[in-house]
Amino acid sequence: MKRLLQISLDTLLSSIMPIITWMFLGFIFTKEISNVFSLTYPLQFVYLLFVSLFGIGPNITEQKLKKKNVVSTNLLLGTIIVGLFTLLIVCHIDNYISFMNMDIYTYHDFGIYSVISIYFSFLIQIFSQKLYYENKNNSANKMNVIYHLLSFFSIIIFSIIAQREMYAIVVSLIIQFLMVCYVFVLYFRFSKWNVCFIDNARFTSFGLLSNLGMFLIYGIGFGNSFSYGIKYLSAINFEALTTDAQWDVLTSVDTAVRIDLAKDQFNYKESLKNAYKLLALLIGSILLMNFILYWYYTPDLDILIILLMIQIFDMLIHPLTALRMGYLQVNMNSKKINFYYLISRIGRTLCSFIPSAFCTYIGQIFSGVYLFILSHVKCRKVKDFQLRSKN
Repeated sequence: MKRLLQISLDTLLSSIMPIITWMFLGFIFTKEISNVFSLTYPLQFVYLLFVSLFGIGPNITEQKLKKKNVVSTNLLLGTIIVGLFTLLIVCHIDNYISFMNMDIYTYHDFGIYSVISIYFSFLIQIFSQKLYYENKNNSANKMNVIYHLLSFFSIIIFSIIAQREMYAIVVSLIIQFLMVCYVFVLYFRFSKWNVCFIDNARFTSFGLLSNLGMFLIYGIGFGNSFSYGIKYLSAINFEALTTDAQWDVLTSVDTAVRIDLAKDQFNYKESLKNAYKLLALLIGSILLMNFILYWYYTPDLDILIILLMIQIFDMLIHPLTALRMGYLQVNMNSKKINFYYLISRIGRTLCSFIPSAFCTYIGQIFSGVYLFILSHVKCRKVKDFQLRSKN
């Protein structure tokens, strides 16, 4: 449970600090600025895809297949490739804002800031994965705490002092860049190339498919939902602000199970018990945040209740699904399992085209229930999946 909480802390910081940042910036400038969180929300899944490919996969490959220099190689590749991708998005930020049916004038500057900050956070995340697999959780915690606190206080303090968006943005990004440079000096060592791209992708195929699908789902779906007007934009943004951090923290269950499986230390009963202890805290925090913040944001209550019911239901079945799918991926890794998983992503993506403001949430229900049933059936048929009897 201690390790799960340590990983959860890092995940919580990477998720909750941007949320708090956008809330405070909304107070400092204008409430509409907080909508930048929803503007760049789909892009987060692209960067999580890169975390899977350049951070999680290489660590599993190095641990499970005993291959050297895979992690350091992919840290370097990830920095360069994802950096170029980030530059491309920044150069076309106005086109992206228009695609999301939002106002270019209002969101241009902070849209750029958000994209670059997500890139720096990506670098912190792939270094965190390296430290987790080296059993250096305390070092990962310190690195994440320092980075996220520096990021938050730099943008907020200079926004208050200068009352100018661009000045605060430039200073904050410079501070984040210097922190990332320090992390490289501290933890990066490179000797020779060993990419192992196929193995990295094989061990994280679910993560790659999931995050690519989520980018398409929310990129298309949010653009669709926001076209229904400010009432839905406000409710969806508020729901995202009060549940996104909890969802990110819940993915620490996935991270912990991958580490255990890579090291042949997986215990189903213990992992499930710890996951639901964590989930109880997360659902409680969702309800508390909604009660406190509702009076300021005042989203449409009927819409908000529908969205929250869907989110909480999906959270309740997630631990069971995550543990079973993680086991299937690392121990079976069959093409058939990947195909079945791909169906859930395709189905959820297609739901984004439904002419409804709730299209992304309809897709969420479909995907969650489908994977829950699939994982239960497949694990029941696997001979080695006698995990309930383990002590």
